[in-house]
Amino acid sequence: MKKYTFLFIAFFFTSSLIAQDEKHNEFSLNWGMGQIMRQDQTVSPFIHQQWAPINVLLTYSRSKKLDQLAEIKFSLYNPSIVEPYSFNSFYNGNETGIAHSFKLIDFNYALGKSILDKNQWRLVVGGKSRNQIYSSDYNFGPTLTPSPMFISFGLDLWLNLRYTLNEKHYFKSNLGLPLFSYIYRAPYAAQNDDYFENIYSHKGIKEFTNRVKDGELESWGNSQRFDFDVRYGYVLNEKWDIGLTYLLALNFNQSPTHYTQIENVFFINGKFKF
Repeated sequence: MKKYTFLFIAFFFTSSLIAQDEKHNEFSLNWGMGQIMRQDQTVSPFIHQQWAPINVLLTYSRSKKLDQLAEIKFSLYNPSIVEPYSFNSFYNGNETGIAHSFKLIDFNYALGKSILDKNQWRLVVGGKSRNQIYSSDYNFGPTLTPSPMFISFGLDLWLNLRYTLNEKHYFKSNLGLPLFSYIYRAPYAAQNDDYFENIYSHKGIKEFTNRVKDGELESWGNSQRFDFDVRYGYVLNEKWDIGLTYLLALNFNQSPTHYTQIENVFFINGKFKF
């Protein structure tokens, strides 16, 4: 664990130092409508899916000899496979069941070098530090609510392609393919002795640290991940662009049970260049 933590820290700080002399800087704010489809057999065999409007993505990029891209994304989904229902609670009497809650946080940092910059085309190849914290609450009436977490720290192969149509219109695309991941998942049925030991302190940071310590290094055999986006941009002036983005994120994990998550998000965005 310590070895790979050191590698991640070294990746961040070394990349920041060697790319200080930037050609351009861009800050982008994206908001969008997203759909999630998830089956986590640790908790339930059912497929939970929903469209939701709470998807926010912040990106910052700069480029010269090396290209850098930093992103943070937050999504909130409240899927349910049944209509609202009433149940009798021992403590509160009659209550109404509520939907599940999936809170997704992604924060990534990519560093690469241009290997093609000719005419309208530009291709960058490099690596990406991919990090996810997915916190969930599954609400099943009066029963104890399981709250599994999916925590992943990984390194991806990163490809960035840009095509400039003309002075006003351009397209960008990013592709991430995992090399390895360090992953924590809740145990089967979401609760066991290790789970209760992790949450015993009831202190958020300590609970999170304990979960991370219980994670495992996984290769492509147990953890498959595919991230792809395509972005259309329209140049308003030398400072501002507007555009549209489509994001597809596929996440498959096999340990301790099958976990499948597919996310589609359509963003509108504004970009500030400086």
